[in-house]
Amino acid sequence: MKDIELEKQRLIKEGKIKQPKLLPEIKSGEEPYVLPKSWNWVRLGNISLFSDAGWSPQCESKPRHDQEWGVLKVSSVSWGEFRPKENKALPQGIDPKPEYEVRVGDFLISRANTEEIVARSVIVKESLVHLMMSDKIVRFSLSQKMEKDFINFANLSQFAREYYARNASGTSSSMKNISREVMNNLPIPLPPLPEQHRIVAKVDRLMELCDRLDEQIEAAKTKQTELLNALMAEV
Repeated sequence: MKDIELEKQRLIKEGKIKQPKLLPEIKSGEEPYVLPKSWNWVRLGNISLFSDAGWSPQCESKPRHDQEWGVLKVSSVSWGEFRPKENKALPQGIDPKPEYEVRVGDFLISRANTEEIVARSVIVKESLVHLMMSDKIVRFSLSQKMEKDFINFANLSQFAREYYARNASGTSSSMKNISREVMNNLPIPLPPLPEQHRIVAKVDRLMELCDRLDEQIEAAKTKQTELLNALMAEV
């Protein structure tokens, strides 16, 4: 955390980012469980260098084509993986805003959606050009001293979902809004960096096992259908 603060101060001095708003310390009542001694509760805003939201001009109803400019829909960051094809083409005659173009490593969070998926997040892992965030997507620039996938896991955790549910605005469950201030104040259970790497590697291995299990289940269903069809053909 000290290294991240030094990094922020250097970027402020170089004029690359603005002085961030001071976030309140995490109180004992905000901690849902006790952490190991080497871990600490921090806020998302404390481990990000800066955050910004996108732009939502009136777009065409179709996705962009080839190297056209497009604006990402909120559905591009709502399902646990980045979906760049979920976009709308920027109309001819409207100048793009390159400062909102997504980049590899961006940590994106939706700020408006249904109660179940608002504030879901993704890490952009593929090189893209000419795709901009909408104003319903918030980008956090995380320090390189963080394991980004771990922070993404933390933002998608049950505790984070409950936190966002308590702090969302909007009277309808079909459209909830999460402010950037609420995102910045999200408590994150932060282990040392080597532990972050180990946790991400473990989760990746478990997800591979789940994927293989899904494939085996689907194969078994297909075989069962084939056997049933063969049996019915003999009757």
